[in-house]
Amino acid sequence: MKIINKMMSSSQAYRRLLALVGLVALVAVVQPSIAAEAGETVIEPATVIMVAPAQLRTRQDMERAAAVRSPAPQAIEIPFRPTMSDSEYEEAKRAAAAAAIDSPKRPTVVAPLGPLAPPTLIFQDIEGVDQITACGTCRPPDTHGAAGLTQFVEITNFNLDVFDKATGASLMSIRLANFFGYFTQTIFDPRVVYDSTWNRWVISAEAFEESPTVQLQFLAISQTSDATGPYFIYAIDVNVNDNDDFWDYPQLGMDQDSIIVTANVFGPVTFREARLFAVAKARLYNGLGFLVPLFTGLVGTPQPPIVLDQNFRTFVVAARPGPTTVTKYTLENSSRPNGTTLVASTITVPAFSIPPDAAQPGTTDLLDTLDARFVNASTQNGNSLWNVHTVNLSGFPAPKFYEFDTATNMVIQSGFFFASLTSHDWNASIAANGNNDVYVTWSSTDPPADINAQVRFSGRQAADPLGVIDAGTALFTSPTFYNPSTDTVERWGDYSAVTVDPVDGTGWIVNEKINDSTTWGSRIGQVGF
Repeated sequence: MKIINKMMSSSQAYRRLLALVGLVALVAVVQPSIAAEAGETVIEPATVIMVAPAQLRTRQDMERAAAVRSPAPQAIEIPFRPTMSDSEYEEAKRAAAAAAIDSPKRPTVVAPLGPLAPPTLIFQDIEGVDQITACGTCRPPDTHGAAGLTQFVEITNFNLDVFDKATGASLMSIRLANFFGYFTQTIFDPRVVYDSTWNRWVISAEAFEESPTVQLQFLAISQTSDATGPYFIYAIDVNVNDNDDFWDYPQLGMDQDSIIVTANVFGPVTFREARLFAVAKARLYNGLGFLVPLFTGLVGTPQPPIVLDQNFRTFVVAARPGPTTVTKYTLENSSRPNGTTLVASTITVPAFSIPPDAAQPGTTDLLDTLDARFVNASTQNGNSLWNVHTVNLSGFPAPKFYEFDTATNMVIQSGFFFASLTSHDWNASIAANGNNDVYVTWSSTDPPADINAQVRFSGRQAADPLGVIDAGTALFTSPTFYNPSTDTVERWGDYSAVTVDPVDGTGWIVNEKINDSTTWGSRIGQVGF
């Protein structure tokens, strides 16, 4: 597969390239200039990415590769890269740990109140992929998933699994290397979404660098609603400046017209910036080549949304710079490469800080809770934008959710949820349906109660009191603590997923669990009100 990736520094070159790939007429490709309003910053695209047409890959192609190819090189442990200096991150974690020592339990004043009707498990939960099947020795799993019409897709490091929604039966299990047809470097950080408008699966993942000038981001687009194939496969060289950039933690979202990808970018030592590009579905879903603007200079870990309506504005949010503000990016004309604009503004939020790592019963080993970033796609519906991150609550890690008003840049509601006054809660995801039913999943331990890592779920309905999500229910409780290495803080997550069923609006969750002290597993469940 030939990869084309060029940087254009002049508007003339930009116009010629757009015309070359047939995206727009030559006379109508000047990038618009927009004026910022008070409190806003216009972000101009720094360059463009030009990508060749996709390669069609069938299930038979994948299975043939599995039969004749050895697995791609496997990284035993994929490191977490915070979007601040290592010294700042270590100091923030030390401060959070010190607060945890002083807090045997949370103050009762922040105990969650029950909503009117907490969600319940409405389908027998499914045993998801485990470490042995997925990769042998990799960690963390990066559990992610999405529900389609009849199937649930789970994607992890380094495997893709398709399940029948009605029976839980496995329909396909394949290594990502064989799925994408790429064997040069390890593929990781996978994500999957289902487009219920066009009945397409969209799958993304990245690979480690081939060289200081080449690193690939993959996009796969199913041709039908059947997740077992075939797929259009795109391989995009995201090292656009040949500058030893490392593209990390890519995010995947969509509006009605485009697929949106963001990622953190690191230099050889430290975080540089986050970047964003959007590609028209009309091109991706037909396997066509594309040329799109690349926006750079964003704050760390911006999350694109899953947009439920026809809003011509798409809102991307990042939990930076903190501690009392988050950043909102307004993306317009996302499917028109000659007219795409991006504007940054801020939303004031209650103060937050990096969480302590999660304690476990029976061991001094902790579980990694990351750096207070949003870890998964938002849900956007009208002026409402939902997301969640794990922060420090009275010396404990706890998920904090938000509903933002994108028209006013105000917080409509926010609140914490956790299992008990002594639980450690993290690795949360959130999704909402068109009725504003909200579903969440997260990881939880409770050392005083001798409870090992749980997969938990909860939620809220539109009529519930603002700021409230119940303590929820355990979908699965692990039989032991997790201690796979000599590290004092074990990798966990890096993320979970909640997705809305396109058929009935219920929620599907997938999250990490522990099979034994050195082996991770995963659990899938359908929940609803």
